[in-house]
Amino acid sequence: MLEADRNILMAGALLIIAFIFGGGGSGAGLANLIVQGAAIVIIALHRDLCWEFFSRAPRHVAILIGVTLLLPLLQCIPLPPWLWHQLPGRELVVEPLVLIAKQNRWMPLSMNAGRTMIAFFALLPPLAIVILACRSTPRGQRTIIAVLVACGVIEVLLGAQQLALSNQHLMFYDEAVGTGELQGVFANRNTAGLFLAIALCALIGLSIYRPVSVPSVCVGLGTAALLLVGLILTRSRSSIALTLIPFMLFLYYSWVSVAHLSAGRARLIVPALSIGLLLCAPLLFERNDRLQSSLARFQSLEDARPAIWEDAGSSAKRFWPVGSGIGTFDDVFQIDETLESLSPGRAARAHNDYLEVLIESGLLGGVVVLCWAVAIGAALWRSLRSRERRGAALTACGVFTLLACQSVLDYPLRCQTLLCVAGLMVAILWPLPPGSARRDVDA
Repeated sequence: MLEADRNILMAGALLIIAFIFGGGGSGAGLANLIVQGAAIVIIALHRDLCWEFFSRAPRHVAILIGVTLLLPLLQCIPLPPWLWHQLPGRELVVEPLVLIAKQNRWMPLSMNAGRTMIAFFALLPPLAIVILACRSTPRGQRTIIAVLVACGVIEVLLGAQQLALSNQHLMFYDEAVGTGELQGVFANRNTAGLFLAIALCALIGLSIYRPVSVPSVCVGLGTAALLLVGLILTRSRSSIALTLIPFMLFLYYSWVSVAHLSAGRARLIVPALSIGLLLCAPLLFERNDRLQSSLARFQSLEDARPAIWEDAGSSAKRFWPVGSGIGTFDDVFQIDETLESLSPGRAARAHNDYLEVLIESGLLGGVVVLCWAVAIGAALWRSLRSRERRGAALTACGVFTLLACQSVLDYPLRCQTLLCVAGLMVAILWPLPPGSARRDVDA
């Protein structure tokens, strides 16, 4: 077995671990620790691969990843009192410390260094996947994309069993017990729905590599229908709306498939089966109350997010331009939450990851996000023109578009599982050139 193949299998194993244990968000510390512990072991045992990636990868990518990793660490460095006293928003800490005569102690930029360090450790699993998968061959990329699709199928099958038991058994997280949505291995329906949308994109990207035939198209459409039904059963309005993205990828796949088929009846395979599936869909929805209740959520679009965004904007101004520290939103938001927005629960998140980044990391965080967007866009444009890597690039295009759109209303990259998926897409977009790999030896 070639070393690159062993590495891609290890990356797939870490992705499966992240899928099983990483879906609980920041509230599932012990489960996330399992994923992070596995990543730390991998990085420790493959320090040479880590060094190879940072020395051989495109310079701008290595710098972006390095800055992303260093940002939470820099926010945890203790600063002298004369400096951190002058930082925006720090009067909230200075005044209580004056009362106990400890205002002259050294303090970090972060308002909660413990949470910021947790954020740093959350970045290690995607880093491990990047260094393992960056040297993958096209065959290796197909393998790990297939793992992503398989995880999506498992998510639907597990969620179906949970729903059959009224979400009282086989649940991974307490907050999902008794809900009426398909949860699977996730604690949040939005995350579950987004993961299934990602699996749909991966399925379409995987289908690009396969020759078009009636059996392959039937299997593909059947798997897509299963994933789509599971997505709708999550009752996540944003994820259901975002199915437009895998649908657009499917139209592209259909066009490419028909263009490469020989003339005659073969050209009708994909359109005929697709039309047949679309005609059967209304019958499925008509006879299923759960699917109808999922779509019924679109009848009311009232939401508390706009009020949270308005208050979060005040928090961003308070700590601008340095931020309050990654992971500290829930600590600092309570200060700027207006009485009109108060409710029995807590916002916990800004429900807009771009806004939350500005609150926690200020100007530097915003610049890093913008640089990532530009770099990913340029890499996608280049990769989609490569026929050999078109399927993997198509998957990455769909995944990053889904993550970017969902981040407007939610916080997908605060989930360890989706963070690892993003790391995999980074490895797919920027594979190391063949000449950089060490000589592989058959095992």
